[in-house]
Amino acid sequence: MDSNDRRLGMNRLISRRDFLNGTAIAIGASLIPGCSKKSEPIAELSAQYYPPAEMGMRGAHPGSFEAAHGAVNGQRWQTERLDENYDLVVVGAGISGLSAAYIYRRDVDPNARILILDNHDDFGGHAKRNEFTIDGRTLIGFGGTMMMETPGNYPAVARQVIRELGIEADRASEFHQEELFESNGLSRGSFLDKETFGADYLAIGGYGYTEDLEGSPLSTVAKAELKRLYADEEDYLTGMTTAERRVVIESLSWRDYLAEYAGIGEEALTFLQKVPHSTWAIGADAFPAWMAWLEDYPGFADMDIGLGNEEDEQPWSYFHFPDGNASIARLLVRKLIPGVASGNSMEDVVAARFDYSMLDRPGKLTRIRLSSAVVNLAHKDGDLAANVEVTYVRNNEGKTVTANRVIWAGYHAMLPYICPDIPESQTAALNSSVRAPLVYTSVLVRNWRSLVNLGLRRAYCPGSFFHSVMPTWAVSMGGYRFPQTPDEPMVLHLQHIPLAPGLSAPEQFRKGRQELLETPFEIFERNVRDQLGRMLGPGGFDPAHDIAGITVNRWPHGYAFSVDSDSGDVAWWPEFWQHKTRPWVDARQRIGNIAIAGTDASSDAMTESAIEQAYRAVHDLLS
Repeated sequence: MDSNDRRLGMNRLISRRDFLNGTAIAIGASLIPGCSKKSEPIAELSAQYYPPAEMGMRGAHPGSFEAAHGAVNGQRWQTERLDENYDLVVVGAGISGLSAAYIYRRDVDPNARILILDNHDDFGGHAKRNEFTIDGRTLIGFGGTMMMETPGNYPAVARQVIRELGIEADRASEFHQEELFESNGLSRGSFLDKETFGADYLAIGGYGYTEDLEGSPLSTVAKAELKRLYADEEDYLTGMTTAERRVVIESLSWRDYLAEYAGIGEEALTFLQKVPHSTWAIGADAFPAWMAWLEDYPGFADMDIGLGNEEDEQPWSYFHFPDGNASIARLLVRKLIPGVASGNSMEDVVAARFDYSMLDRPGKLTRIRLSSAVVNLAHKDGDLAANVEVTYVRNNEGKTVTANRVIWAGYHAMLPYICPDIPESQTAALNSSVRAPLVYTSVLVRNWRSLVNLGLRRAYCPGSFFHSVMPTWAVSMGGYRFPQTPDEPMVLHLQHIPLAPGLSAPEQFRKGRQELLETPFEIFERNVRDQLGRMLGPGGFDPAHDIAGITVNRWPHGYAFSVDSDSGDVAWWPEFWQHKTRPWVDARQRIGNIAIAGTDASSDAMTESAIEQAYRAVHDLLS
């Protein structure tokens, strides 16, 4: 460890769990129960088992993906057949899998015996909860799915589930405290790093509004280009018909459109490259210009290209829990397993302590079995009308249970490797699914005085490792109080999208996924400390002293998208898909007693889609 590492605080005592090959899993295999032959699990999870409070490498943590990778590479396990038969086995304890179990119990059989299997050590899938404790106080952040976006526009089946869980999204104003930042004079900004732009510079005021970049190291030309672009008053396709405009915009990436038609140079394009990262997990070089137009990115001056982008107006456009949509998963689990946590409202679930020892109890109608990666699904004797044998790996040991019906709520691309009953044509459709890698990092800081000193609410960082830095959402609910003063501890949220600019979007996702799995926690920690120190240091921030905890939520398989096999087009927005075949629809067809849920089944990585596909999968089993 060199002097710079010590200056950053790399020698400070925080959790650094990032071992490979199962040497040290995030929580520890010793806390996970075993099974006796032909019997129910014989030991409960330890009372100390509480994954949300774990720091270090989370998300796809060590121990969560090795069995799946082994299955893809042809590994097989000796299997113990358990004397466990279920009416329904759900593979995947994310929001779609949990919703499927809830809807099955509601719509099919309230007394059904249901087993939910998940490869992670916590439920919720990408809806991940991060907790930190400092000086006896617990602070909450989100490690994945962060909010309900326009819940008033949810499809009817999703709105019904949300309503039954007791979520009243129209009450957002009672809990959201954005005025807290405004009252402290905080606004958006951009951080330019010296490696990319020649000098470290923090511009306060917004994404590229050039009046805030006058003192930056950007050239005079780049500043003028950005000022013109963000003013967005010039029609760069003047003289073209609506049809001609559409041809241009549908044939180019946003970056290429800005270069060829808006006259934006390389320096300004570098500044703009990561603008789509936060929402779409892709850079401007592979983000379609028509999507940029649809999303009201600058450069189009309100031009008409013949596509509709009007949504019904809603009095409330989003709803945040302090832990993002992890509270939706927690509400579902509390419905499915009475006694797992106290309370009965959306407010009290926020601070409720969940008893993980209740998840997999013998005799319970619904059981959730964590750290259990499914590696084989097959109808008995190949008969699609027969029961399904479900084999999972836990502690590197194979176990098999049987189910009358199965709902797969995992990754589409995984299913062909573990289910021999899939028709060849459907295999091709399942393989069309590609997922964007992403990293959500939660950082506990001892105070947020530096943000106030700088006037910074959120920073766009176009050249840095983390492309955005912001405090977690200001939400107080139930017994949970968001930090009210700058001298209180705070959770910061940092995003990183590993990509390979210049390649097609699917290839960037694949390259980024491999890079992400090869990046150790130490690299994330060093970048956290270095970037926050350089950006917030002028406001008094000391990374060695002020960072009290780091949780890296690594998602090699993040947002779900489908890809057209002929054109290579990505179904960014299925509503505007122009090809005859819809691979995500072909992929989700029922296979005997196996139905398919998950956001892959809609090419739409949104919570409402997860619930909607769960509903469809349940009712597919009834047809």
